[in-house]
Amino acid sequence: MREIKSFIKNASYGDLEKALELIQKALDEQKEQQQAKEEVLAMLKEKGLTLDDLVGSTPADRRSKVKAKYRIEKDGEVIEWTGRGKTPKVFQGVNLDDYLI
Repeated sequence: MREIKSFIKNASYGDLEKALELIQKALDEQKEQQQAKEEVLAMLKEKGLTLDDLVGSTPADRRSKVKAKYRIEKDGEVIEWTGRGKTPKVFQGVNLDDYLI
């Protein structure tokens, strides 16, 4: 927002007119998209359907749990990790092969 204020303060009249045209065009496009979404949702409601009926839904709880690939014991606490995502601190800087399950 700060950049916009700076642009407005330092822009020429012609630049401001061009910016206004671009902003109006973007607003019109977003308005058209919003209207199209509302029309589609109204059609679905009229037919008794939901978006999930069209695309299907897969709840997260239906996914199979990923088994742990690594296990380490630190201070009497067992910590397991699947090997996915950010590496837990206890596994950083160690040879992971030593902790394979």
